[in-house]
Amino acid sequence: MLLIGLLLLMLEIRFEHREVLAERWETYIPLVYCAGMLMLGALGLYAWDRWGRVLLLVGFGLAFAVGALGLWLHTDGHPARSVRRVLIAWTLPPGDNGGMKPQLSGPPVMAPLAFLGLGSIGMTACARRRSSRH
Repeated sequence: MLLIGLLLLMLEIRFEHREVLAERWETYIPLVYCAGMLMLGALGLYAWDRWGRVLLLVGFGLAFAVGALGLWLHTDGHPARSVRRVLIAWTLPPGDNGGMKPQLSGPPVMAPLAFLGLGSIGMTACARRRSSRH
């Protein structure tokens, strides 16, 4: 199921990055990661009991780097300020834009953090060993 989540995330990112793919090479990073993890996922599941679990553990660990880099890029190097702006939106009354024009707000600040979530779930699943019963 986690690999299906990566596939859906890759499809969404491809759609959301459709305009900037021709302008910035960095927009390919999450797409390449997702595609690579889908391939590694198939291999890892096939060889789970030998080396596949470790392969996927490392792959899902890379999701943290992809998510952190994405957060940095989505916030133009100012993640704390941008996350604060997103969190302040919870204090606004419904319908109030807080003085921001939606078309000028830039890329979604928190979206890259989806990689941290998927990476956490994947690493947890890969790190757990089955207890052997004799």
